[in-house]
Amino acid sequence: MGRKQVWDQDEVLASAMRLFRRRGYLGASLRDLEEATGMHPGSLYRAFRSKEGLFSAALDAYNERVVEGRVRVHLRDAEDPVAGIRSFFTSAFDTGMGPESESEPDPGCLLTNTAVESFTVPHVTPGVRRGLETIESGFADALTRARAQRLLPAELDVEESAAQLLALYQGLLVLVRSGTGAAKLRTITDGALASIGARKATAKQAAQANQAAQATQAMHANQEEQR
Repeated sequence: MGRKQVWDQDEVLASAMRLFRRRGYLGASLRDLEEATGMHPGSLYRAFRSKEGLFSAALDAYNERVVEGRVRVHLRDAEDPVAGIRSFFTSAFDTGMGPESESEPDPGCLLTNTAVESFTVPHVTPGVRRGLETIESGFADALTRARAQRLLPAELDVEESAAQLLALYQGLLVLVRSGTGAAKLRTITDGALASIGARKATAKQAAQANQAAQATQAMHANQEEQR
């Protein structure tokens, strides 16, 4: 009879996500992973086969729990899709990409960090692509709804604009990781919205964006620091 599994996979992946966000794939040693997850080397190997396997599983979990959750809250379910696009950007630096201590720098987004590092860890390229495609699809959905509601120009090219927003958003997340101030990040966000023909945020839009950001923050709490 095999030994009963005594570890919780969701908790292990949540711990691995936090470690990989802070240190990256190359910066996280096997000893670091053992300490973060509370698992012995043999258990880690049996569960994930290798460090590469654990990293791939952590990235898949991040895409499912965090990326898809943010896309749903801000881009697919937002009543005002333009305000939703804005809050998708601003929540990345107003509330951060996870419940980190105020005394620690925001480690940024695991997906973006991995995309930057992916040339050294090519086995995770499919996971990176899936995450980026999820975000781009969310932008396209919001843009389509915004155009239908006449919030954006009728001639807007949704596919081209979604790709442009994805590039701007990923660049913004790199700046978040580097410690760029919120004022500059907000200016970049205004530029991103202007690039698709959206007017500067009204007080109502700002309030809606703030409400959406609060919804995301509540989602973080419910997921018990799984970022």
